[in-house]
Amino acid sequence: MSTITRRERDAQKMKDDILAAAKEIASEEGFENISIRKIARKIEYTPSIIYHYFSNKEEILAHLLERGYLKLTTSLAASKMLSTDPEEKLRFMTRTYIMEALEIPEEFAIVHTDSSPHVIEHTSFLFRGAAEKRRAIQMIRKCIVDMHPQETPDKEEFELAAQSIAAATMGISLKLIAEKNLETTQRKRIIDYFSDEVVVRMARLSG
Repeated sequence: MSTITRRERDAQKMKDDILAAAKEIASEEGFENISIRKIARKIEYTPSIIYHYFSNKEEILAHLLERGYLKLTTSLAASKMLSTDPEEKLRFMTRTYIMEALEIPEEFAIVHTDSSPHVIEHTSFLFRGAAEKRRAIQMIRKCIVDMHPQETPDKEEFELAAQSIAAATMGISLKLIAEKNLETTQRKRIIDYFSDEVVVRMARLSG
């Protein structure tokens, strides 16, 4: 059994401190205003120390984005195992996404309200062909396809429906984060209605 050395613990703490400082800057000024020098000032070290742990600013940004999305993608992937019914799976995925977003409100809000090119490169999902490159869109589209077994799949329409559901889910998550003092019962009613009714109607593609 391998043990973590003190040097490894110190290195991990330094990385965590660097990422925490970068997250704070992003929250205050936006992702595009993160810089190695600003991070160094916050943690009271020289920029050269930061370069010892991260090769550049882009690597730090990538780590911030990955941390925020790891919980979301892990939860969405786990939902695949819970039911074979596509509607039930879609309901669960939507509810899980919202609840996980509420667990990481700062990271979620920062990422989804930042329009800097580097962030958009990682978070965009409204472009044509997103279902082939974004796992969440791919999973939602699969549910929609499975809900229409008798129809010839229209890749573009199903992708558009998946993108619309993803955007609506992101939007309601952001609103719930903003209205953080909402009564617990009312918050649950909103999440349940959105997941069980609104999303399913969108996926049914009915007029």
